[in-house]
Amino acid sequence: MAFLGGFFNQFLNQLGTGDQVKDYQHAARTFVDGLYRLGPKFQNLFHVYVDLNPTAATTDQNSQIEIGLLAKSVNLPKFSVQTKTYNAYNRKNIAQEKIKYDPVSMTFHDDSSNIVRNFWYDYYSYYYRDSDHQEPLYNMDHKYQRRQTQEWGYTPKASVHYINSIRIYSLHQKQFSSYILIRPIITTFEHGEHLQGEYVPLQHSMTIDYEAVQYEYGPVSSGTVQGFNVIHYDNSPSPLTSLGGGTTSILGPGGLVEGIGSTVTNLQNGNFLGAGLGALRTFNNFKNADLKTIAGAELQQTAMNILRGQNSQSSIFVPTQSAVADALSKAVNAKPGAGATSSGVSMTGMNAQNNAIGSTNAGKIGN
Repeated sequence: MAFLGGFFNQFLNQLGTGDQVKDYQHAARTFVDGLYRLGPKFQNLFHVYVDLNPTAATTDQNSQIEIGLLAKSVNLPKFSVQTKTYNAYNRKNIAQEKIKYDPVSMTFHDDSSNIVRNFWYDYYSYYYRDSDHQEPLYNMDHKYQRRQTQEWGYTPKASVHYINSIRIYSLHQKQFSSYILIRPIITTFEHGEHLQGEYVPLQHSMTIDYEAVQYEYGPVSSGTVQGFNVIHYDNSPSPLTSLGGGTTSILGPGGLVEGIGSTVTNLQNGNFLGAGLGALRTFNNFKNADLKTIAGAELQQTAMNILRGQNSQSSIFVPTQSAVADALSKAVNAKPGAGATSSGVSMTGMNAQNNAIGSTNAGKIGN
């Protein structure tokens, strides 16, 4: 018993002084502080846009967007740097020679409308003439005989590239980080496998090579993520947002902080009507509210959630200083009532002087 008493006394002493025993926040500060600035991104939050050359592809714009929406998985770019080792008077020196862009693999759902299947056939029939011929022609004797046609195998219909780029967007905290694969070529394409006794959805798989990688990042809004929120997307304001009515929460969805963030985002996009309407509804929700009582209760609940190990990232949003400054700058310089335009969006490209890479087929429907 004396041993147990000494053990607990030592434990309580360490707990009180904090020399040895610390709570988990000692390590969690890295990922929680700064509005989760260093919080990791998630694998399942992504968007893909396949930018087809409109002079080569026959795919309509809706189907072109749907190709990316049907993406099930995609590898991000990989690089291999070829080096050569030199011996300079017995001291090793490693010199870089060239960079290799490793193949990227993608899988797609095998949809009932054959969107992905038709995309592959259009690509296949553009580059290879084998698809032009009917089965009886293949059954004819062709050895030492006059051929009915001389067009076989790789014979492109035109000299232009079929796919301009494939854009992969990692989505996080209402922001995106994109990887743009330049002039990709499909090197393998698989249609999946049928198997008795299993109830597993079919999928398509393909591997691509590409000539270069470029990078962009910015807020997820109109015109920044191509093919996103254009079709099959519910654009009705949620009741948990300021435009949908909002709530009397401060830190939670549709609350005061979220309303400010929504106003900042609309100002960034040049949507001054939406910014004004959201700000007005947020004001009406809180004009008679007891902010001190609400804030105390929510801060206590948020602290309890963090101590339980729950990630409050999805339920709390605070606009960053740079976003506020950017939005106010656009609000001062832009003309009221101009509406949302992609030119008013802050998007940073990390490669060229003109930032974003121009696309010949932006994937938008209508004007």
